[in-house]
Amino acid sequence: MAESEALQLANLIAQQYQVFIGSETLPSLLLRNQFIETNHHIHQLPTSLKYTGRMIVDLQNQRIRIELITKKVNTNNNQLSVVERKLYPNETNVQTLLERLTAYGKNRNVQLLQLIDLNLLASQGAYDERKVYETLKDRYDECVSYSRSMIVYDLDALVGINKSQSYSNMGQSISCSVHNQSIYTYVLARFRDRTMEDIQEDKIDNVERWAIAVIREPFLLRQFSEEAQFPRTHQEQEELELERRMAEELIKCVKCKDFYNENENRL
Repeated sequence: MAESEALQLANLIAQQYQVFIGSETLPSLLLRNQFIETNHHIHQLPTSLKYTGRMIVDLQNQRIRIELITKKVNTNNNQLSVVERKLYPNETNVQTLLERLTAYGKNRNVQLLQLIDLNLLASQGAYDERKVYETLKDRYDECVSYSRSMIVYDLDALVGINKSQSYSNMGQSISCSVHNQSIYTYVLARFRDRTMEDIQEDKIDNVERWAIAVIREPFLLRQFSEEAQFPRTHQEQEELELERRMAEELIKCVKCKDFYNENENRL
């Protein structure tokens, strides 16, 4: 039997027993991308690294950030750090990321993968806040019941961002805020509840609960990363330092000839 025929058969069986990831089955996703060359790369999580179980996917910059536990230089103390991997050109949304994430799960002997997105809420008839919370809790509790599980949140779809424009003497400015604060708070709390036991002789018995947030909106990415206390990348550290220097830099006022900095100007 050819690979495509096997996938078609597996797709029919998955549909019959309602084994879906989001709105599709895994075989249908594999069928769709079967002839895309980039999908034939092997996705692995090296066993030599010590993971916390948290990942953030930055769709805007085509990067996946994996949180690690590393040793501080010249000490025996642990610290959190992050390693980045570039996404492939076809990995542009949650659905196209599923092959990578399922490969990661297989690599770590994950027993259950849950995708939390609007398709799941719609399939459960979760159109009011009570039903949404009930669905989120049921899926999270199911993940916790397994010793090795992976839960993926499509944060842009679940939370959403409000944007508003304003005009002043300083020009146009855009302010952003989280649209669904209650769901955001719930996902943030669950994202912090990752559990990773130290590697022992029998790796299969170790508890590994992975939490992955997929985000495209830059404002949401930055806020979620900060509030989840996710380690900054090297680029983010450089940008933060640049912002700090610019905020402290003295600027001469054209009218009064006095000097001020950006922080004073905001006041």
